[in-house]
Amino acid sequence: MNTTNQKNVANRLPSRLQTIFTVARKELIDHIRDKRTIIMVFLLSIALGPLILMGLGFFISNMESKAERREIFVQGQEHAPELMNFLQRQDFRVMTPKADFRALVEAGKHDAVLVIPKDFSQKLLQGEAKLELVYDDTRQGSSSMTVRPIRNAVRAFNAELASQRLIARGVAPGVLQSIELTDTNLGSASARAAGLLWIIPWVTLFGCVAGAMAMAIDLVAGERERGSLEPILMNPISRDALVVGKALALSVYSLSIALLTLLGFALMLKYGNLPSIGTVLSLSAAQYAGFIIMVATFAPAMTVLMMALGTYGRNFKEGQTYANYFLQVIAMMPFITLIGDIKDATWQLFVPMMAQLMVVTRLLRGESVDFMHYAIPAAINVAIFVGAVVLITRLLRNEKIIFGRA
Repeated sequence: MNTTNQKNVANRLPSRLQTIFTVARKELIDHIRDKRTIIMVFLLSIALGPLILMGLGFFISNMESKAERREIFVQGQEHAPELMNFLQRQDFRVMTPKADFRALVEAGKHDAVLVIPKDFSQKLLQGEAKLELVYDDTRQGSSSMTVRPIRNAVRAFNAELASQRLIARGVAPGVLQSIELTDTNLGSASARAAGLLWIIPWVTLFGCVAGAMAMAIDLVAGERERGSLEPILMNPISRDALVVGKALALSVYSLSIALLTLLGFALMLKYGNLPSIGTVLSLSAAQYAGFIIMVATFAPAMTVLMMALGTYGRNFKEGQTYANYFLQVIAMMPFITLIGDIKDATWQLFVPMMAQLMVVTRLLRGESVDFMHYAIPAAINVAIFVGAVVLITRLLRNEKIIFGRA
């Protein structure tokens, strides 16, 4: 009797696998027939990386060029000849701001401005001189980037003036400098680049879920809306084989989007003319492999979970509503660590999206990544995938889910 049962199980297994692959192939072919959507999704996935890197390269180059120009806008230059002489000796280019510079600075259309009052020279002799630095720290553009050079220049002028006064009184300036501070920056070029290029893993991880949203919702909610779910379930196949087949098709589709997005980044980093980025970030084959390992379980888990949420939708529009909220949660994950200034911690490995971002960022920074960094997120994602498949299977046994379209 046991031998007979074992033979039956052995015979059913290939048949079940064949059913799963048949369902997956059917769903992929049906989705690929919508050539406009496929071309748009795949082309956008490949182009997204280059477009983002070009934007980052332009941003970094713009900031570097501003730093190299050594320009300072000064209002009231005639009131401080000593300061103007110092700035010129420091190779600064002193420029006159526009008349309405305050409004322009507030609008983010003007660099920071150093304002010198009329009585500056007189107050300087009395040791009571004051300067005004006009800028807007809410702006991430030209105004905020020119604040530091102005402050450093004023501090240097103040230090030089203090030294001259001490020398005039026969006091060595060194008495005010009992401690000398030496900077030792342990941050590597790749680590500094990773601080900005965390957007690469974020776009790849978010893109593979967002790009597969339409397919995830259509696999169940779309079938319900079209009235084609009942005929499919009338076929002599098990619910679990049907759901696993759909989940497999969705996983292949989402992974394809992730790989194409990563390919776009890789091609741009290797062949794109991005000196501001390419000189500090060069990913090895091992780093790309680590990235793919992290995506391999993340994409199927998140998209099938989104498919489970969409199963509750009575039509495509309602399923899309549930999926949109799910996407917002995924999109906000990296900002939780940024806003909260959360450092790498073991507990993050148990949180999807956070785990992938942490591990991939470590790869970008050139830091060590051990087996547990891959194993824990993979185990969590497998559990989510299995749980979502079981949930969808149970829901498809519910008559309200199958027939409820109103």
